[in-house]
Amino acid sequence: MSAAAITPTLHGHPEPTRWTALIFLAKAKVHQARRGWRNWRDGIVQHPRGASMASLPIVAQWQSDLRRGDSPSPREMQLQEGKVQNLRVAAAALNGVEVPAGEVWSFWRHLGRVTRAKGYAEGRELREGCLIPQIGGGLCQLSGAIYNAALEAGLDIVERHAHTNSGVGSLARIGRDATVFWNYVDLRLKARLPWRMEVVVTDTQLQVRIRCSEKLPRGLIAPAEPSPATPLNSCATCGVGKCFRSE
Repeated sequence: MSAAAITPTLHGHPEPTRWTALIFLAKAKVHQARRGWRNWRDGIVQHPRGASMASLPIVAQWQSDLRRGDSPSPREMQLQEGKVQNLRVAAAALNGVEVPAGEVWSFWRHLGRVTRAKGYAEGRELREGCLIPQIGGGLCQLSGAIYNAALEAGLDIVERHAHTNSGVGSLARIGRDATVFWNYVDLRLKARLPWRMEVVVTDTQLQVRIRCSEKLPRGLIAPAEPSPATPLNSCATCGVGKCFRSE
């Protein structure tokens, strides 16, 4: 199917094709290569986990539920559980990371590329107007939680990106979300004092805590302008069986 033959889907989004997917992949590879070179040039490092700041006071924390309250379809349930698995793996990598004063913390520099070999599973990822199954899908819940805890703690937001569709969740609808995509759509933070991140996944919640010797002063947090909200298709429920992803 050519790009000119794209037909509308259930909610009016153009139906993704193999051609548009290849274009997306090519653009992503260019951005990833450029970001990799910039990371090397700028000396973006991975900070070790430790216990030297474990006794510092908690200056900010954020928590969110792991699962939706409704009763999703079996396929949606499978993707939700995949997301929870992804959050557990990522939390284990980030819990206890301690960042020196003035240095930049990077979400992707610490997690690296998400793969099945590292324990990541299929979750949902927003792409081309659709929520599609993808290895590592759902990590935006973690980046969003870290972003909101950082705002509350008064950390400097070096880099943050909003979702292209604010219909993905409540934080996106008020401009408090933070999306990530390996490796060029990143979340980056720093502070004038040393600080520690703690990430815990319980049976029902994702919890993020930030420890520092003091809560850093900040001005009033003004929500960013959210992206437009439009209905989302999901590969698990949209019913468009002729889409190449479904096939």
